[in-house]
Amino acid sequence: MDNLLFQVSQLIHRVSDEADPEKQIKLIVDSISSLFDVDVCSLYLLNEQHQPTLYATHGLQANKPISLQEGTGLVGKVINSKVLINVPNAAVEEGFQFLPETGENAFSSFCCVPLVKLGDSVGALVVQSIRCEKLPEQYEALLVTLAAQLAWIVPDVKQLKVVGKNNIRLPGAKGAPGVAVAEVYILSSSSLEQVQIGECADIKLELATWRELKTQTLFDLNEEKEQFRQASLDDSLIGLFDAYQLLLDDPALTQFIESAISEGADIPTAVKKSFLYFSDAFRAMEDPYLASRADDLIHLGNKILTAFNNQPSELSEIPNQPVILFGADISISEIAGFPDGLIAGIVCTDGSHLSHTAVLANALGIPAVLGIGRNVRVSSGELLVLDADNACVIQYPTKSICAEYRKIGQKLDREAEELKKLRDIPAVTLDGKRIHLMANSGLVNDITPSIESGAEGIGLYRTEIPFMTCQAFPNEAEQVTIYAKIFSAFQTEKVYMRLLDIGGDKQLPYYPITDEFNPALGWRGIRFGLDNAHILLTQIRAMLIAAGEGEQLHILIPMVSSKEQLIEFKKLLDEGLKQLTAEGVAVVAPKVGCMIEIPAAISQIPFWAQELDFVSIGSNDLSQYLLSVDRNNARVACLYDPLHPAVIHEIFRAVRLAQTSGLEVSLCGELASEPLSVVLLIGMGLTSLSLGAAYLPRIKKLVLSVDSKESESLLQEALLLHSADDIRHLLNEYMKKIGWE
Repeated sequence: MDNLLFQVSQLIHRVSDEADPEKQIKLIVDSISSLFDVDVCSLYLLNEQHQPTLYATHGLQANKPISLQEGTGLVGKVINSKVLINVPNAAVEEGFQFLPETGENAFSSFCCVPLVKLGDSVGALVVQSIRCEKLPEQYEALLVTLAAQLAWIVPDVKQLKVVGKNNIRLPGAKGAPGVAVAEVYILSSSSLEQVQIGECADIKLELATWRELKTQTLFDLNEEKEQFRQASLDDSLIGLFDAYQLLLDDPALTQFIESAISEGADIPTAVKKSFLYFSDAFRAMEDPYLASRADDLIHLGNKILTAFNNQPSELSEIPNQPVILFGADISISEIAGFPDGLIAGIVCTDGSHLSHTAVLANALGIPAVLGIGRNVRVSSGELLVLDADNACVIQYPTKSICAEYRKIGQKLDREAEELKKLRDIPAVTLDGKRIHLMANSGLVNDITPSIESGAEGIGLYRTEIPFMTCQAFPNEAEQVTIYAKIFSAFQTEKVYMRLLDIGGDKQLPYYPITDEFNPALGWRGIRFGLDNAHILLTQIRAMLIAAGEGEQLHILIPMVSSKEQLIEFKKLLDEGLKQLTAEGVAVVAPKVGCMIEIPAAISQIPFWAQELDFVSIGSNDLSQYLLSVDRNNARVACLYDPLHPAVIHEIFRAVRLAQTSGLEVSLCGELASEPLSVVLLIGMGLTSLSLGAAYLPRIKKLVLSVDSKESESLLQEALLLHSADDIRHLLNEYMKKIGWE
């Protein structure tokens, strides 16, 4: 039995690793048939009409998908009831319906278990034998266990070959807003995933070759950086290439690769193991911004393999019309290789809305959808519709759908031109309430898009990135150089710099923390900072030096849960000011505030007020903690709703407590970029919001279209509602009233 459990575990891994959906479902039925020693294993999935459809089988005769009427047969009964059926002779069971064209009538026993995902049946697994006997209980239990895991792995039916189907929607993540209709241009290059494990014949020679390869790759990055600069693109985007170079020069990465080679691995194997190891470490981090840096490592690893295989990095054939770039993870240099105007859109099977690809797409104004899944198969020259505003791609679009999206694209282009006119116009509601719109930032290359969008400063600057890309904790001078660029870009505007938010799940390669069972509730934020006071003091000094004698700097303390933490931080701040003054450095005491992201912090705002100048509500983390939902966990992400009544009530409570305590209050996070929630935030009395630069012009247009008194009334109505759906319906009706699409 133990060996069987091991084989089941291995099967799950093999199925998860198979990228082709057709091969994936065939692997499932073939492997289970062999593993359970049965004559037949069949996989039924619900099609778009909710009909149980036989998509894969081992033992039956089926050359194409065969559908049953919804709810019919024993399979339909299991799917509807979510209760397994295990009988020795299916033919005598009430409701039995066999498929004569498959030869199913030759088999007697029948065991069917449902595939259930997020509470809903998505299909069923069936095993059958000629023998007239029930599947043994231990095998039944294993099949149930296997089905529970496979329900999360089996491909969506939209990803399987369906003849004659059109307008297949493939969901993903919004990388940059907009729509596009164009033919696909597939970017193919070496991939870490494709590397087969191999050994080297001569370790010394392999190490020497690797060092030459690293030097060549760094040279290529410099060349491409110059090419990017000459393409008349913004200088701030050069920071993306700098990030690649920092990653490649990281001693921890180099040591990992060279250690693998020294143990006998060839270069492709060492590169694969190393880059996948570090990308997994980044991806496991709770902060989505840092987790998205995993994509950058994959980009860089693929680039190194391309150079190793002597593949040309430049385009072999420049298209003569705008195209949609398609690839696993499209790198900056690949985008830079296209002349202006030839990229209509970007689609990646991997990635997230915070990856460098998304940052670049936003900066260049190119619609992008990321993370649509590796099971998606697209052909070069195939026509696609890219709908980034709804985070999806439409495959096999009809002429009418294409025509409709072209109209939408033209309309969005006109709207974008109109929104540009709002850049220097203050965001003021119809009844005269001034709303300050600031930008979230984390990379140097975010600066120009923020300025172009009309941002009135930086409402949240994440300082973690320099710490993630350095070979050790960055020194004071290194931090000053980075921070000074932010202050220089926003010479008269406020800059809210969040202290190092690291620890727990946010692992540094040179300072690993591996002994926490629940890192989200562990050693992170200000907890980590105060326990490492020397590191925190260095960062404080760097911020003060970079800000100089101006009054731009607002220091934001993350993950505060007690007044004692504020007092201890202010002692460090006073020490930093004292030291720099003694050294003859002209500095000014900054404003100090804290993030309201731990629910317990809300009730404490009045008691902390004497230690603070302002508070900033971190809506993303606060919502997750309030709902106990990790929005990046597919199993529970559907429970995450920023318009949940509890979230609305608690944010409003935080705003009121801050205002009555005489504190400035702002909000950063996704709530600030969603039109429906912004209406409620204005109704709460918030006058400062921080959001992504790409969404700022549209939110400014919304502010100019609403009446704050009406927003207050809507808020009061929303506070009486018991579900997010009801709140959403209320707000949608208001949006229709003001003519907002």
